[in-house]
Amino acid sequence: MLVGSVSQPNTASRISRRKTALQVVVAAAALSLGVAACSSGISNVESHASSGWPSYGGTDGNANFATAKVPGDLALNWSRPTGGPISAPPVISGKNAIGVTADTENGCNTFYFDSADGRKLYCKRMEGGAQLSSLLLDQYDNAYVGVPGTFFGLNTTGAVRWQTPTVGLALSAKFAGPATVLAVTQQGQIQLIDAQTGRLQAAPVTLRTDTDASNPGNGLGDCVDNGPHCPVPAAPAVDTERQRFYLNFWPQGKIASQVRAFDYSEIKGTKTIRDAWTADIPGGVIGSPVLSPDSSTLYIYNRLGSLYAVDAANGKQLWNYNVGGYGMGTMAVSSKGTIVPTGVLGAPLVAIKDDGNKATALWHRDDLHTASTATLLSNGTGWVAVRDAGKDTLSLVEFDAATGATKRTLPLPDSLGYVTGIAVSSGGDLVATTQIGNVYQFSVR
Repeated sequence: MLVGSVSQPNTASRISRRKTALQVVVAAAALSLGVAACSSGISNVESHASSGWPSYGGTDGNANFATAKVPGDLALNWSRPTGGPISAPPVISGKNAIGVTADTENGCNTFYFDSADGRKLYCKRMEGGAQLSSLLLDQYDNAYVGVPGTFFGLNTTGAVRWQTPTVGLALSAKFAGPATVLAVTQQGQIQLIDAQTGRLQAAPVTLRTDTDASNPGNGLGDCVDNGPHCPVPAAPAVDTERQRFYLNFWPQGKIASQVRAFDYSEIKGTKTIRDAWTADIPGGVIGSPVLSPDSSTLYIYNRLGSLYAVDAANGKQLWNYNVGGYGMGTMAVSSKGTIVPTGVLGAPLVAIKDDGNKATALWHRDDLHTASTATLLSNGTGWVAVRDAGKDTLSLVEFDAATGATKRTLPLPDSLGYVTGIAVSSGGDLVATTQIGNVYQFSVR
């Protein structure tokens, strides 16, 4: 199958799908009537993060870690272009829909694809800025995304369910518990939004006094390099059990950015956003904070190319380890303490181990020139994009997380540049997006 093409089901298959879709609609309508007849009209079914890979970094804590098992006979199922560069990683819902945003000049810039065959379930033109974020998906396949000045809740067809004003652009929102969406803008406004209604669940917090509601895109240009005019340049990390989230934040008038933790539990029946702790990191921080899968440790890069680990409970520094750069400003962290940092494009693939009070080197692959953030799986393997030897094209490599040994390679036909994200569905399918704007889906055929 050619890159950019999408397989088309035959006529019988299309008719069968239409019948199935009609049956689903009828069943849903009957269920809706039944619920309405038995309730006061207020739903008690609360949205939460979908299974699969529902947000930036795959988990609430951005760990790029999945418990799904990738089948051994995986193959390229389809690929297609979006029409513009992709900067934010893809997401996959528990119902195997793929969400992608792209910087297109015309047409759609927000896409929802059928994972089975690459058909557009919907595509939508949103205001410029949407392409800077990964979509957030709930268990119903509703999506949540921000543009400068507004945060949207979308339904399964892309229609607007609600919209909430924001001071700035909320970058890659997260769920912060049932029915609660955390939206933090690049200007430093924090909001907890009801996923059903779009109403605020707590008084919003603004972290700096130089916010400009009349210019919601203010400072976006500084976000690329984590500059001082972009107070919050990256996605938050969330611990829903502790009801705490973590930000990369640049205080007004300061010479460097820092890590800040905020609690949002109820006080006397009212949900309140408040400071938990602040940690200064030498040289300032860059990229998104990353929580270990058990939420006990927070990892962050500094601008000098070192990885820092801090105690998520109090912000105390545990160790630092020079990894030679911060790449895309994130990393993959497994439940066993294996960390695969993202280096600069073309950097070797390396892994380190969190030993509690220090980090140690696990292995080093100089022969692999990486072109993406890695994704780690609970079965002890990982995936990363690498440059093909002597070529400009890319391939996905599965590696043993304990030794670094290559297990298999899946080419990305006609690929260039680098891969902006590798997502894993709950069933073990892989989705990769390239910066030039292509989407690749691998599954068992």
